Amino acid sequence: MELTCLSVNNPVSYLICYGIKEVENRSWTTRYRGTLHIHSSGRVGFRGMPDFSRFPMPVLHEFDEFLTEIQRMDEAGVYIGIPDEGVRVELKNERRQPENVVNQYRLLADVYAHYRSGDQSPFFHANAIIGTADLVDIVTDSESEWAEPDRYHWILENARVFDTPMTAIRERAGLWTYTLNE
Repeated sequence: MELTCLSVNNPVSYLICYGIKEVENRSWTTRYRGTLHIHSSGRVGFRGMPDFSRFPMPVLHEFDEFLTEIQRMDEAGVYIGIPDEGVRVELKNERRQPENVVNQYRLLADVYAHYRSGDQSPFFHANAIIGTADLVDIVTDSESEWAEPDRYHWILENARVFDTPMTAIRERAGLWTYTLNE
């Protein structure tokens, strides 16, 4: 089986697969529409984040921006933080929360559960196909907070992260094909 893949810097790849980042910015376009297998590259890139390239990949602190927002979110009444169990985050009134809040909660909950379990394997994999998203359109005028000026905005829907990533896969430029051994 052939998979159409797109390499995305880590941890942005996780933001896509959790449905938090619904627009991917590229300097080029494609006629392809359909399922993209999101490859989390060995490179790190995230607006507003320090350069983690000199640290071993992956690093829990890649999501410092989310982790430091917990206090603000708790004050805003979106999440409940329960520190006596080593920080547990729960979503309040899930059915009334917007989709982006639910998606952020899913990511935070999965990160905390992984590290609380004592599992020594990394949560944020690099050089791995970690999930999928459907490429439904490419525009230049997206209203998303993720859209960057003077770029093509790849509109992504139906994102999902794999329970077990496909590891040890090197990144490639552009859209590329990975052949699954069946």
